[in-house]
Amino acid sequence: MYDVIIRNGRVMDGTGNPWYRADLAIAGDRIVAMQRQLEGDAVCEIDAEGLIVAPGFVDLHAHSDVTLLVNPRAESAVRQGITTQLIGQCGFSAAPVKPEDLLEFRNDSFIFSFDGYDWTWNDMAGYLQALRNAGPAINVATLVGHGALRQYAMGQANRPPTEDEMATMKTELDRALEQGAIGLSSGLTYAPGRFCEACELVELGKVVARHSGIYQTHMRNYQKFLLESIEESIQVGEEAGIPVNTSHTYPAGKTFWGELAHQATDLVDAARSRGVEVSFDVTPWTRGGGPYMQLLPSWAQEGGVASLKKRLADPDTRAKIIQDIANNDRWKGKLEASWNDQIIARVGKKEHHPWVGRTIGELSAERGVPPAEGAMLMLLEDDAQFWTAPTTKSQDDLNHILSHPLGVPITDGMALAPYGPLGEPTNPRSYGTFPRVLGRYAREWGVISMEVAVQKLTSIPAQRMGLADRGLLRPGLYADVTIFNAETVIDRETYKDSHAFPAGIEYVFVNGKLVVECGEQHDIRSGIVL
Repeated sequence: MYDVIIRNGRVMDGTGNPWYRADLAIAGDRIVAMQRQLEGDAVCEIDAEGLIVAPGFVDLHAHSDVTLLVNPRAESAVRQGITTQLIGQCGFSAAPVKPEDLLEFRNDSFIFSFDGYDWTWNDMAGYLQALRNAGPAINVATLVGHGALRQYAMGQANRPPTEDEMATMKTELDRALEQGAIGLSSGLTYAPGRFCEACELVELGKVVARHSGIYQTHMRNYQKFLLESIEESIQVGEEAGIPVNTSHTYPAGKTFWGELAHQATDLVDAARSRGVEVSFDVTPWTRGGGPYMQLLPSWAQEGGVASLKKRLADPDTRAKIIQDIANNDRWKGKLEASWNDQIIARVGKKEHHPWVGRTIGELSAERGVPPAEGAMLMLLEDDAQFWTAPTTKSQDDLNHILSHPLGVPITDGMALAPYGPLGEPTNPRSYGTFPRVLGRYAREWGVISMEVAVQKLTSIPAQRMGLADRGLLRPGLYADVTIFNAETVIDRETYKDSHAFPAGIEYVFVNGKLVVECGEQHDIRSGIVL
């Protein structure tokens, strides 16, 4: 007798091939049989007539590093069909960190500044054990953040590392990879990662290569210098001999929409043609953005949030920051998007909840100050934690990027819940990204077929993570399975109601255990640290 049989479903197995009818049997944590009209009985039988049976979705880029400790049910992830997330992104990871830096490290980062968990570790082994102890509902793997390595070795210094500091970064990276991390990430618009040069990343990449790891990068610029930023990413992958994936890749801002997206994908295609293993991902929303602090010049961010707040508190220095952004060719225009399109998506302090869903333009007008000045004052008051979500992407560009064979959707979000410490107003991508791909891009708009959409949510990201035993439906592989209704699957959250669960995700199995049934979640936490 099997533990589970899923009968009568239309199987989209993750290969991108057309669907076919098959029953699927699970025993323990594995798929053990797949065939048309499977014989035998099971403890649990599910009639998937009219539904799609797919591999569990794999989120190649998430920031659930501590939210999985606050609430390991991972509700916003598993309820949209996600069974595996890769965290430690954009140069931020929960290790390594020196004990004496812990308070600053935790408070300075929008990734870690949540209530509801205890920080009990300093290295990657300790962090991964904390995850195991929490028992998450989904599988999780992590990268090592370049920003964390730099902070560990040299703090927030805006300069190249010394020989000893570089050696420390390489030693700590090697140790973290030995302890279970699967690669390196960088965040080159965030301090301290933005202070590095490409040669530093190449040297760290060579350490990653010795462990057969991967490299994911939040690039240096997504506007005028998008192509140069992709070239830098390719350089790191090529010289270090590692796979590189450029994170949330798109031309940001109306000035750059159109041809630049095609030039970007052409650049990646050309690199692959000469043997560089480079790829890219993107969030499938026209609104982008993130922490507003990243728009400030490097000198303003040097020294971390405490130093930034001192600069913002001084009227002359605030004016210099605004003027520097306006005049510096690399950053010009970053503060000049339509101020009434700069929606506040998340804040750091509870008293600023009323900001969420409103714009910098509105809030500045109420203060009686110019929008750029209002933005600086808001950063000061909110400890530089608030996020914005302006319309940074063109739908045509997104269609091109997602329909490209290398384009993979990501949430760039966190595993959240609509209550407790994780119930603060947030960006809706944490709840509805993958149902949006299925419901909008595949069913409604026909940008990609449903089978290709499933492939981009399963086998392709699993392959990039090096997961040979997930991302496909095959006997012998782990039983991560998502069953959805192709006619009703859709995202339902908004910036005013950012915690709304999607429709159409009917069943989710993680390592053979039924975590979501008929759209409702059980208190089953069967995920593992990969």
